Amino acid sequence: MYWRSGRLHCLVVVVIALFSLAPAWAQYGMVMDGPTALGTPNLPGVEPQAEGSTSVWGEARVWEGDNWTFAAGVRANVGEDSDVELTIFNLDTSGDDAINGAVRDSEATLIGLNYRWVAFRDENLSVAVIPGVEFPLDDMEGTNNAIPATAISDDLIPIISLPVEHVMDDGTILRVVPRYVGFDDRPELADGSTIDGFGDVIGLGFGVRRDIDEFSVMGDVTVILDGDNSIDENTNEPTDEFVWSAGASWRGVESPVRVDLFVTNAAGPTGASSIIATPDQSVGIGLRVSGEF
Repeated sequence: MYWRSGRLHCLVVVVIALFSLAPAWAQYGMVMDGPTALGTPNLPGVEPQAEGSTSVWGEARVWEGDNWTFAAGVRANVGEDSDVELTIFNLDTSGDDAINGAVRDSEATLIGLNYRWVAFRDENLSVAVIPGVEFPLDDMEGTNNAIPATAISDDLIPIISLPVEHVMDDGTILRVVPRYVGFDDRPELADGSTIDGFGDVIGLGFGVRRDIDEFSVMGDVTVILDGDNSIDENTNEPTDEFVWSAGASWRGVESPVRVDLFVTNAAGPTGASSIIATPDQSVGIGLRVSGEF
């Protein structure tokens, strides 16, 4: 796994542009209040876990045909403007009907570790750097039912996210998130040959979140600038698809528990799984419960 120079340059340009805009936003009075730590289903937020506190969460996403993904995590503060998060993600598309018939009997379990550091904060504007890595507990397997053949990979997956948040006067949070995920570009088949994989993926995400009393509405979309993140339902080959979600949250005034309900085409919430789009924009329903102590 390695960074291809053209794709790295693409990410660097986006990052430099976002950082260069930060002082300008502050100068022209677009910064009012501090941003919050809440992300959207497929995009991370900027703010770290509060000092002296820890949060835990669990999530399930389900698609037609009894295809599921599960994820859970724990996030803890490790100092001023920083935290760490440990995640686990499990994918199982071995239900009666594979997602739009493009991929069948695919399995993966990934352990992830992320570090979040707030690099810039000026009233309503903030920027974070979130490097991370996800590694399989066992071989990741994806079976293409048109060949048929099973691709196998056990590569580490490096991840970098660079969320930028701006809070508007009414409390609406606007988020832009450049992202890099390094998938295996040539996974092996059982006979030792290789096929095309997703490879290095660069995406640019846009998110919004609005609090309304005890409730919140939220949504995000990520466009793929380079690389592949899905399987074409007609050709059964890697392709690129935009990733999206839309939903709502509830958290009581005195409650440490938050509940999210949403629809999405992303495989999961972790750095790697949240950039994977289901074939033909197949829509899944997600439920996430989190608590802080």
